Amino acid sequence: MHDGLAEVKVLAAEIGLDYIGLLHECLPRVVVHVLPLFAVESAIQEGQKREKFKQDIAVYQKFEEEVTTPVLNQLLTERIDEVVVNLLLLLDPEGSSAAPALNQPSFNAYIIRATMQYLTKCCKSTSSLVTLLTSRQNNIQRVLLALSSRLSQCYTSNERGRALLIYRLFVKLLMQELGSGLGGSWAFVVRSAIHTICHEIRKLRLSGGSGGAAGRTSADGEMFDICCDVLECVFSAALQSCAEELARHLSAITAVLVDVVKQNTAQSQKARSLLELLVVQNTDKLAGAIALLDPFPDGSAFSQLEATHSAIKYADGALTLREELELFLKTRAKCRLEGLVHVAEQLTAKRRELARLVLQCEEQQSQSVVVKLLCALLGLCRSNVEEARECRSCEAIEERSSACRSETTAERLEHVGAVRQAVAKCLGCIGVADLSILVLQSQRIPDSVELPGNLGNLEGFSSTEFQRNTAIFQCLNTYLTDPEVRVISAASTILQELLATASGQKFAATYKELTDDHLFNHLYPFRCKKKAPRAEVVKPDEDTFLSFVNAEVVWTPNSSHTDWIIGLVCNLIKSTAVTDELLCRLVPICKAKPKFCELVFPFLIHDILLLENVTFKAVISQQVRNFFAGAYGVVSSSRSTTPALLDCTGGAHEPVYKNKRSVRVLLDTIQYLRMQRRPAAGRPHSTEWDNNFWLDVDYLHLARAAHFCSAFFMSILFTEIWCDVRATEEAASEAHKQKSSQDFLLSQLDHVSTSSSSAEDDQDCTVPSLLLESYRAVGDPDGVYGCVVGRLTNPAIRVNMYEFEGKWEQTLGMHDLLKAQDPSRSAVGIVGALQHAGLEHLLSNYLERNGTGSCAALLEAQYASAWKSLGRWTLEEAPPSRDMGFNQVLYGSLLALREGEEKGVRLLLAAGRSSAVDELVHNGLEATKSVYPTLAKLQCLGELESAVGVVCSGARVCELLERWRQSDKFCLAEFDYVEPVLALRSCVLSILAEKGKNREEVRTFTIDCLERISSLARESGHLQVAEKSMFRIKELENIWHTNMLSWRLEEADVYWARKEPETALCFLKSLVQDLKSVPNVSSSTAALYAKALCLYGDWLATTHFKHPCVIMEEYLEKAVECVDINRLHGHPVAVDAYMMLARYADNQYQHIVDYTKSSTYEAKQALVRDNQQSADMIRLMDKNQSISNRTLIILEKQTVLDQREDAEMLKQKERFLVKSIDNYIKVLRAGDEHDLSIFRLISLWFCNSENASVNALISKGLEAVPSYKFLLLMYQLAARMSTKQQRCRLFQPTLDGFIRRTVLDHPHHTLPIILALANSNKDTELFKPAAKGRKSTASKSVVQEEDRVLAAKNMLSSLKSRGQSELIGSMEELSDAFIRLAYSDASSFKKVTTPINIPKDQPLLKLRNLHSVAMPTLELEMDKSSKYENIVHIVRFEPTFKLAGGLNLPKILTCIGSDGQKRRQLVKARDDLRQDAVMEQVFGIVNKLLARQAETKKRRMHIRQYKVMPLSQRSGLLEWCEGTMPLGAYLIGDDHKSGAHHKYRPDDWTAVMCRTLMTKSDSGQKYANFLKACSNFQPVFRHFFLEAFPDPALWYERRLAYTRSMATNSIVGYILGLGDRHVQNILIDCNTAEVVHIDLGIAFEQGKILPTPETVPFRLTSDLIDGMGVTGTEGVFRRCCEKTMEVMRSSLETILTILEVLLYDPLYAWNLTPLKAYCVQRKRDDVPADASSGDLLDITDKASSFASCSSEGDVNKMAERVLLRLRQKLQGVEDGVPLSIAGQVGHLIQEARDPKNLSLLYPGWQPYI
Repeated sequence: MHDGLAEVKVLAAEIGLDYIGLLHECLPRVVVHVLPLFAVESAIQEGQKREKFKQDIAVYQKFEEEVTTPVLNQLLTERIDEVVVNLLLLLDPEGSSAAPALNQPSFNAYIIRATMQYLTKCCKSTSSLVTLLTSRQNNIQRVLLALSSRLSQCYTSNERGRALLIYRLFVKLLMQELGSGLGGSWAFVVRSAIHTICHEIRKLRLSGGSGGAAGRTSADGEMFDICCDVLECVFSAALQSCAEELARHLSAITAVLVDVVKQNTAQSQKARSLLELLVVQNTDKLAGAIALLDPFPDGSAFSQLEATHSAIKYADGALTLREELELFLKTRAKCRLEGLVHVAEQLTAKRRELARLVLQCEEQQSQSVVVKLLCALLGLCRSNVEEARECRSCEAIEERSSACRSETTAERLEHVGAVRQAVAKCLGCIGVADLSILVLQSQRIPDSVELPGNLGNLEGFSSTEFQRNTAIFQCLNTYLTDPEVRVISAASTILQELLATASGQKFAATYKELTDDHLFNHLYPFRCKKKAPRAEVVKPDEDTFLSFVNAEVVWTPNSSHTDWIIGLVCNLIKSTAVTDELLCRLVPICKAKPKFCELVFPFLIHDILLLENVTFKAVISQQVRNFFAGAYGVVSSSRSTTPALLDCTGGAHEPVYKNKRSVRVLLDTIQYLRMQRRPAAGRPHSTEWDNNFWLDVDYLHLARAAHFCSAFFMSILFTEIWCDVRATEEAASEAHKQKSSQDFLLSQLDHVSTSSSSAEDDQDCTVPSLLLESYRAVGDPDGVYGCVVGRLTNPAIRVNMYEFEGKWEQTLGMHDLLKAQDPSRSAVGIVGALQHAGLEHLLSNYLERNGTGSCAALLEAQYASAWKSLGRWTLEEAPPSRDMGFNQVLYGSLLALREGEEKGVRLLLAAGRSSAVDELVHNGLEATKSVYPTLAKLQCLGELESAVGVVCSGARVCELLERWRQSDKFCLAEFDYVEPVLALRSCVLSILAEKGKNREEVRTFTIDCLERISSLARESGHLQVAEKSMFRIKELENIWHTNMLSWRLEEADVYWARKEPETALCFLKSLVQDLKSVPNVSSSTAALYAKALCLYGDWLATTHFKHPCVIMEEYLEKAVECVDINRLHGHPVAVDAYMMLARYADNQYQHIVDYTKSSTYEAKQALVRDNQQSADMIRLMDKNQSISNRTLIILEKQTVLDQREDAEMLKQKERFLVKSIDNYIKVLRAGDEHDLSIFRLISLWFCNSENASVNALISKGLEAVPSYKFLLLMYQLAARMSTKQQRCRLFQPTLDGFIRRTVLDHPHHTLPIILALANSNKDTELFKPAAKGRKSTASKSVVQEEDRVLAAKNMLSSLKSRGQSELIGSMEELSDAFIRLAYSDASSFKKVTTPINIPKDQPLLKLRNLHSVAMPTLELEMDKSSKYENIVHIVRFEPTFKLAGGLNLPKILTCIGSDGQKRRQLVKARDDLRQDAVMEQVFGIVNKLLARQAETKKRRMHIRQYKVMPLSQRSGLLEWCEGTMPLGAYLIGDDHKSGAHHKYRPDDWTAVMCRTLMTKSDSGQKYANFLKACSNFQPVFRHFFLEAFPDPALWYERRLAYTRSMATNSIVGYILGLGDRHVQNILIDCNTAEVVHIDLGIAFEQGKILPTPETVPFRLTSDLIDGMGVTGTEGVFRRCCEKTMEVMRSSLETILTILEVLLYDPLYAWNLTPLKAYCVQRKRDDVPADASSGDLLDITDKASSFASCSSEGDVNKMAERVLLRLRQKLQGVEDGVPLSIAGQVGHLIQEARDPKNLSLLYPGWQPYI
């Protein structure tokens, strides 16, 4: 039309139409090409584009002239649905692999939406496009049907992905206005969208998989994500406005999602997440449906030593083991066999040093010398295996060529075998050492990389005279949800015609009148139909490249790995696509060295892709997809496979994709590409996320291939990328769709699981088990639970979980049922359950009856049962070979050892070691967990070899036993790894006993060994194994008569663990009686007696079988007496005895105290008073003296009895009090194990400060307690200082004495506390606020000082006279300087971001070389000797500072220490930091509790702390958390407009827009607006981990650390009532990924009384959850929350005691004043322009004055209230209902994520982030 209408007229004539009619017909397609130009006209500014715009507008004006404007407007309104459909079909899926339409323009989502708004205006609609569509009932239905039809017409993944993006965009528009009713179409729309997507999920699942992978692209992943996003959007909107309608479809939704979950594929994770949204987190709205679903539960490497045999290393004398190993590590690249042998010798000889080095692993982690050694040895293992492969290859060539075997080859094989044996021996010497790390070795590629993103996925669909019509309409209604679009189209047409008739309308009216059925809610909107155009894709062709590269024979030949990699690399180079002048010259070397080909292959691929040639990328992507389609097919079972089945040599006829080495090359290439920066390639910008998509590959295939190669971290990462890709695409295309409350309960995995529909059942079955096995392989005890949620109805899954949790009785039962159903089922499961359950006799009989056949696993179980049974030596022996199983090796070795055949033993051990090294390499060397089983085997082989010398060569038995004892000190305490070692020792010792070797010691060690097996088995829940060990001990005891008694205590423990208390008490009582009658008591017997008495007393107290006084007198006090008489004060039993008696007496004392405060006691006292009053009245009445006398006597007797009872109770109370205090003191003197008992001791003292006997006991007893134990309580002790005389004169002198002694011994820890108290009013003294309008001046007035302030000053004066004058003077000078700088006016520099010069008159600049003052913000390690030599002191301060931002403009200083390091410090004014300091103190104590529990310790769960040093009442100094950044800074930037949200989702709203919306919302709008804000502000925090930690192992480790840190902080923060958790108050450590909570001024639920109360227990917003990975709050987070809560609840009394001391601290007013609350929430906002520092100081002063006015009684009431709520929390009481740990955690998580709660928060809290 650029040249007029001539061509149009000619065309119309040719097809026989009037040209005007043709224009009318084509109107929807014509206007959609021009309307976007009008919609974004203002954005068209460039010259050429502007000119083109003018031309297009001119053409459109011609069109409008011909059609006429009135007709045009009428057609637009009448055919609005067609216009909308055609407009949507022009969507350009930015950032997606979905291709834009061909031969027509395309527009991004923003332009499409803008055009829709413009179209609305054109049609003179005052509302939205959706409202315009509802002007006719069937418009929306027509659009949906057209879009669904378009989906059904797509035949390629790209087309379907693009069609799904279009569908999603329109559904999101509808969901935003679902609350308006959509003109009556709301029910139809909800159902249609749900069923359409559910059907599309099924289609995808049926069409995906290995069979059709050759023609598929990574767009499948995107389509699945889109489907998940659509469902999430529909769920969110429906839950808000029509939850009842959603509930009607819940069964259909659940059927699809549960089916996906059951398939065991990656989609199962997202399906589970969506089920969680619907079922777990919306019980109030979907109670009936949710009740049918199950809840979703949550699931070390070794070191190796090396040394070099060099004369130089002994030049300065003998080296320590550490020095030996460090030297070996430096020279390991040139290591000879002798060096390995020497290392093994050192490790064997220096077991004690090795034990110490292993213990350091917990602190040093990967930098530990033991970890480095282990990594080096494992590297040698890999090299050894590869070298052996090359040797065998050469040997095979020689044999095929009939040549004689060359001497060189033979020598190489021999050397390789020797090195392998040496390495294995070194590894065996380390054994099952507890390395305390998760990641052992990182990736193999030396360089780091990254990649971008592309993918697309998924679709979905939805459909009454009476009985007859009802059946018709209901059928038609059902057809509207049919999987076939043609069925839906036909049903729609019929329904439109029927409802247009009079009968139809009559039926509809009658049906609605007579029934409450929802049928016509769904049939309301029918009236239109339309189909979408189809997109075509043009593929370019490059002949040369295609001839060399685009051939399956190049990528997936049936050849060896060597031939494959050489041919592939050479073809790539010859293809002319490699343009780098170095890489293109590498063909000769690549032909010669296949290993070099492996090295350069990633570089070649990267170089080719940098050309950004579409053909090159497409071909490589296709071939890589084909390759991995074969690779993941190999790993359909994620169970570990034996090395023999996964030999990497690659046979001549074996496809390379089944060769681990070949697969790993391509995996490393993908990982290399991920870590390279991808060019923007026409995109607005490139992000780290884009680096994942250099190639269009299916990351699920990659994940399976990685699992196949034992690259478990890579497998998990690639699986998450696969899931993330889909969720990201959903979020990108539905960014403006409003969320519902259920969206907040969905994880990324939920989305994938619901909308993922890979089209193969195999894929659906594999992903959960793929993740589950990967989590198990890397040693994540919690991640497993995120993979099985909602799937435990599946027997196979249930068996898997029973095995994982060690529930062998249930496992055996399930295997029995499955075997009964399918007799052909393998017996491996039954045998394994019998073996783990310790039922060796049943196992032996079962195997003898049924045989093992050719099953290697059954054969192994048979050999294991035989050698552990100590007498079954009748099995067939086999000659030594690499194919022998481990237990077969042990059986043969033990048999040979028993017969004295030393050579046979050593041959078998060598074969076993060789097989173990192969197993190590095949199982992967990245995760410590994956090497533990093999290291346990190697340790067994090593210990067995050491026994050979004793049995066959006459070596000393005592040396062997001592070596074993030392190994036990650093052994990992996990039963599955330690049990084989201990069982083997038991067998060896039995053989030694048979041979008569050192009988007494051997017998003793045998009993000890069996006792340890029982202990470990009992602690891990293997009670049958424990009991079997006890029976074995009894058998030996009947033979040997050793008269050992310690094992009998373990026997009682076993029956107590079996929940047989009567039996356990019977055994223990017998032991106590026997010990009591032992003559000539030794120290060990006395210790055992004391321990037995303590345990017996404890069990009696638990079972309440005896009176408390009897328990204390007869058992606990006797245990203490035994300790004292036998002088066992240094023995561990002494601390336990003292502690048990102290706690028991304390509990009895507390029971009496609680009773005296109870209503029962008060009622009784009232009765006593009534009796007394009655008696007095009787005495006044003399009329009937006989009666009155009898009554009086009765009353007097009752009174006497009551008084006696009260007196006896008070006496008992005093006795229990004194007894508990006395023993708490003994506990503190005896050791450091129960140092936290100091809190309870001080609490008892303070509560009884007027009790003279208590003060005397404290005064005398605590003198012998080391002063460092008081450091934990210095804040609280100092707060009690006073110059006033107390009722008990001994209290204050005793307190002052303890404080003085502690300060003198530990001045650097204590003086700052005393000084801050003395300087409480320093701010006012230095800067008294002046009248308004005048500057602040130094105050000359005398400030009335509090009593404790005066006492603190007196204490300082006293300390100065005791030699601390210089230190105190320097600290006072430093403190004054800090305070002056804190109050210096910096308001003029508020917007300055560069360093600011410190004013020259500031005294801080004059402070230099304070040799006696420790760096105030550096945590100084406590020195028990009180010497504190070589402390890091202050040298000087840099002359500049920076402003940290905030209301009071705190200043960031840089302090230079004597160690040369610069440390930043934050000095704050007008802010009371004392509560922050106390909260950090509490965090430290909680960390101690977490470190003492095995479950939380192994997870390394703790709270990150930082140093807080109050300087006065309103100023202080804080440690700057280096390497951290606020979450808000990363997510939204300092300007609240940039950050990761802008980077990854630039089309989303800004945080400022969200906050503005929430600020302007009234109470009735908050919820809806919050959902709207969240819909337009999607989470992105997961990208933090991919940015900062691109390596898979490091990524997983840091993500895990973050999730665990979040869990710990959430639960502890909830218990402590920590509030004000906005995104600037939570930091993320950029190195460790742990979170750090700062600004702790709102605690103990003070947030609930803020002007805008806080409504959530802790911060758990969408971004924070996003960072936890695809499982969201399930798996790791939930389980770690439960573990933390378990520790907190088990430590209830300890925590309450600690907090009781803190809360009753008279120094702090825990109640929040209105002004202070105002300041707290105001400080999140920008300070008004007219607010001066004086104004702010006035506000703070007024707030402080309110706090100071609180009476001690008010403080006590507040403290009591806080303690009561704390007790409820720690007892699991929520909303008045007691909950289990899991229930409480689930409740808290739901409360924290509830959008209704979040919407009520203060806007500055920014709950949408």
